[in-house]
Amino acid sequence: MGKLAFDFQAILSSILDKPTEMLDYAGEQMERVRGLLQAMPAYTCPSSCKLCCHGSILMSYVEYVHILHRLRENYNAEKLLALFSRRLGVLEEADKLLCPFVEESKEAEHCAIYHDRPLICRVYGTTAAPCAAEIEQPHFPAGAFYQAYNLLYYLADGSFIGLPLSDGLALFEAPFPIWAAADSDKVEEVLSIFAEHGSMRAVICDVPANRFFTILPGGERHYLA
Repeated sequence: MGKLAFDFQAILSSILDKPTEMLDYAGEQMERVRGLLQAMPAYTCPSSCKLCCHGSILMSYVEYVHILHRLRENYNAEKLLALFSRRLGVLEEADKLLCPFVEESKEAEHCAIYHDRPLICRVYGTTAAPCAAEIEQPHFPAGAFYQAYNLLYYLADGSFIGLPLSDGLALFEAPFPIWAAADSDKVEEVLSIFAEHGSMRAVICDVPANRFFTILPGGERHYLA
C-alpha cells in the first residue's frame, strides 16, 4: 500500500470547528435518512465480509461533516491524530483510497463508525447498490434510496450541497480524506492529487456549466451524463 503525498496530520486542527447550525443540519439530515431506511431489508452478506469497505467510499459533504463531528465527540486527541496521520490517504491497488474507518483486524463488524456510516454503506448489498459477490440481493425500493440521497446532497430548493474549490468548481461527492483536504482550503494540493492519481471517484461540479465530472489520471475531465 502507498499513501498520498499530503500532510493530513497538519490540517486536523483547521477542520474540526464547524458552525453549530451546520452540525445541527447534518445531524438532523442523517437522522431523517435513518428513519427512511428503517424498512430496509436485512442483509444476506456474512458479518465477516468487508468487501464493500474497500475502494474509495464516497459520501456527501453533509455526511463528512457529521462523521467529523462524531469523531471529535468520540475520539481523544491522540486517537484523532493517529487516524489522520496513519489512516487518511492510504492507497490500495489501482490508486483506490482505503476507507480510514475499516478495521481490518476484526473478524466481524469492521466499521469503526458503523452508526454514522454513509448512505452508500447502508444500502450496499441490496438492489440499490448491489455487491459484486454472488449473494442474494434483497430488494430495496429505488424511490426510498433517492429520497435519502436527496436529503444528503440537495437543499430544499433543489440546489446541490457542495464545497467551493474555486469560483467555478465545487466538490460534490468524495471520499472522507479528499473532503478533509479540500475542507482545509488546500485546493492546489487537492487538484495536484487529482492530476496524479485521478479524483478517486470524487465528483466535482463545473458550476457555470452546471455539469458534473470526475478527473482521470493525468488531469483529463470525464463528464458524467
